[in-house]
Amino acid sequence: MRRSVNLRQPLRLLSDCSCSSRTASPTTRCISTSSNTATRPRAAEQRPAVRSSGQCRTYAHNPHKLEKKKRWEARNGLVDEYIPETDPALDLPELSIPINIKPPGRVRLAPSPENIDDSTYIPAASGEGLEEVGSVADWWENDKHWAPSMNYVGFSRREKITDAAVLEAMTRRAVVETLAVKHIEGDRALTGTWMTGGREAMLKALAVDVQVSEDGAVSLTGDLQAVVEGLKPAPQAEVQEIEPEVEQLERQEGLETAQETAVQEEDAAVVSDQEAYSDVLPSEDAHQLRKSWGNSWKSVSIEDPTLKFALNKRIQQLTGHIINDAKLITVRNVASYLSVLVKPPPPKKLVELLERKGDLPSLPNVKVYPRRVTPVDKERMVGRWKVIVNELQKRDLPVTGTAGYSKTPEKKWAQAKP
Repeated sequence: MRRSVNLRQPLRLLSDCSCSSRTASPTTRCISTSSNTATRPRAAEQRPAVRSSGQCRTYAHNPHKLEKKKRWEARNGLVDEYIPETDPALDLPELSIPINIKPPGRVRLAPSPENIDDSTYIPAASGEGLEEVGSVADWWENDKHWAPSMNYVGFSRREKITDAAVLEAMTRRAVVETLAVKHIEGDRALTGTWMTGGREAMLKALAVDVQVSEDGAVSLTGDLQAVVEGLKPAPQAEVQEIEPEVEQLERQEGLETAQETAVQEEDAAVVSDQEAYSDVLPSEDAHQLRKSWGNSWKSVSIEDPTLKFALNKRIQQLTGHIINDAKLITVRNVASYLSVLVKPPPPKKLVELLERKGDLPSLPNVKVYPRRVTPVDKERMVGRWKVIVNELQKRDLPVTGTAGYSKTPEKKWAQAKP
């Protein structure tokens, strides 16, 4: 008696057999390869009809998952040709969402060792010592993969201005700009958005003359319209449409192009920082301007809450200093505002505070030291320290410290310790 043995068939033949059309030959059979035991083949008339290729559900019952798998196989070169399904349920619309980040690229598979023609190539047996290329572990931490428009832009200056003369110049600029906006556009414009402006806008504001009469009326002499126009943002008509930043990043390929882009971004960041800080006066120029202005402009009243809020917001934007509400309530004019704004940095030590006040150091019987006065300092004051050092050296004793000698030998004697 002869047995018929089921031979294993390649996966490609199995897939072609399982997804064949209904007009296939009746002698064609799909033999399972899950078991190695010899089984009797089933008759062709007992086998149910095989579905067509459009209705084949061999690997997934969900049509969306099957379509996704076929797309992945076609993209990675696992199949020769990809033909989309004709099922209407699979005609999904492709979403186009604008983003400001550069997503990781597609995964590229290296060719198998059998497809490499180089005879000197030796495939690695393990991953030890191989360089990792194309990792996405720190992809989102790299600033080059984020568009510059995603960077945080704060309202106030990142670094506070500490020079007293420059702070006074920035305060005068804010006073002129606030009064000019109120005079030309009214109180409602004081709550609008103002641009920081560059050096040209700063010089225009500082060139305006401020005069305060005896009754407190303020008069401004200068080009106020140019000052107000310098605070407004650029009109939308002048904004040029540029290529989306993400598309620019995606078009850059290769290590050399990426390095050039990084250098350009660093240069652009430096230029933007220089433009952002171009409205700061040098300290020498601020001192000269302060002498020419005098102190009469500091008597400008800012008791109006709307005017005070706009002035405080503008000074915060220009200098980086924030005046809290508790101190802002006590401000009546520009002079009192400057007394709160222009303050020396807090002392790090108590001696700095005492020397700044000058009350105790001025007394004849008081002397302030920058550190603790030690017994050695007291001996040096009376001139006995040199004598003490000579006597200690004659006896081979340490000048300072114990040099291994116990501080309290009597305690050891009382406790009967060696």
